[in-house]
Amino acid sequence: MKVVYHCYGGAHASPTAAAIHLGILDSRRMPKASDFEKVPYYDTLTNRDHGRLIKIGDDHLGNEVFILGRRNSGRTAENLIREFTRLTGGNPDEYLFVDCVQLYNVFMVTGGFTSRRLGLVRFGRPLVIFGTRLSFFILAGIVRRTLKALEELSSMEGGRNLER
Repeated sequence: MKVVYHCYGGAHASPTAAAIHLGILDSRRMPKASDFEKVPYYDTLTNRDHGRLIKIGDDHLGNEVFILGRRNSGRTAENLIREFTRLTGGNPDEYLFVDCVQLYNVFMVTGGFTSRRLGLVRFGRPLVIFGTRLSFFILAGIVRRTLKALEELSSMEGGRNLER
């Protein structure tokens, strides 16, 4: 399975979700600000990276974990990836898309805009980290549900039939 955590810019919520999924961040403990330095691609992606599937790693079940910045086009991005996969002979059902946008708060939006769009990392990053920490346990719950679904899939016979 290919798990794609996606959000507006791909620089904050989705890398945090991928880091929780892969055990880089402990889902049961609030991360310190310095812990985000260990999160691949956290607060580093730019507009040029939107629309790119970026592999973060493989989980304990052998699933590939990706992040995606997709602006306001979540459903369109999902459809394009599935359709391109189908057209190139792959199985579009091998993708599980996990939307992380619902976790955004004013600190994530303001900090992300300041850091990524304006390039004022020194001012924006502390705000976006504060906002990410505010949403952390909600995000951890989404990742736990995703992992549970993947574990159920891997134990099922023919385990690639995840209903969306």
